[in-house]
Amino acid sequence: MEVKQRLHLIFYRLRYKVQEWKLKLSQRYEDLDKKGREKLTIMVIPHTDRKTINFVISYKAISIFIGIMVVLLVISAVNVLSHSGSIHQLTELNLTNKDFIRQSSKMKEEVNSLHETIQYYYERISNLYIKLGGDPSRVSKGMGGQAGQFLALQGTPQTDITDESFRIKEDIHNLKLSSELSEEIIKLIKKRKSIIKNTPSIWPTKGYVLFPFGKYISPITGKEEINRGLDIGSFPGAEVIATAPGLVFDTGYSPATGYYVKISHRFGWKTIYSNLDRIRVKKNEKLSKGDILGYVGKSPENPIYHLHYEVHVGTQALNPFSFLNQIQE
Repeated sequence: MEVKQRLHLIFYRLRYKVQEWKLKLSQRYEDLDKKGREKLTIMVIPHTDRKTINFVISYKAISIFIGIMVVLLVISAVNVLSHSGSIHQLTELNLTNKDFIRQSSKMKEEVNSLHETIQYYYERISNLYIKLGGDPSRVSKGMGGQAGQFLALQGTPQTDITDESFRIKEDIHNLKLSSELSEEIIKLIKKRKSIIKNTPSIWPTKGYVLFPFGKYISPITGKEEINRGLDIGSFPGAEVIATAPGLVFDTGYSPATGYYVKISHRFGWKTIYSNLDRIRVKKNEKLSKGDILGYVGKSPENPIYHLHYEVHVGTQALNPFSFLNQIQE
């Protein structure tokens, strides 16, 4: 019960205070209104005979005028500050734009330099790939600097930005293709190295060309004959070596050729060494390039010490001189 009475008491006190404030505000407003109705006479007295001019204005009007002027001054100050801020922002944007243009120009130079390097690299890789027997159609897949044509076909206006963007895409494409071609080149070189390694490419013995490959006049018969190999004049007993790694598939002797050795190599190569004094290899023996297989001799039908050397691919006899020290590993 006491709490309820206390709450009522607080309520009435607050109500009394509110009414008191309202009364004071009302009285204050009336005083201001009364003061505002008071009039102020402004007289303009000329120094001539002209009539004196009187202006009658109330304090209320003066207060409104001053209020309007204050508002206008505040608005003007805000506009001036805003304009100053805009000018500052424009100045910063202008400086930023100049810095961007300078950075863009520098980036463009770097992109152009990188583009030229990539083009040079791509052209060299492409040429090497084609020279090694690669497929030319793979090289033609490069974009080849056709940025303008591509943009024209796409209906895109060609600008510095679009041109540089396409150039970067072109460089990425050419680098990727160059990487693929490099892998193919490595495979081709390995394959070619294997071919070269297994190609008869060194002199089978030390000496000189006695009778060349093809037609020649035989000093024994005095007639024109066809030489299916190369006759290399040398000293008696000079070492004869295998000109490529291979397998001895035949050895023997005949009055026309003397002792002979026949070796088969990879990729269809065959070499024949005849007119030997003696041999030091056996049939089905594997030889490496440079292994000694026999020694220079002579045959009953040809008393000149020399080595008769033949190179075959399948059943086709080739000129051995074309291979002697012409192909290097």
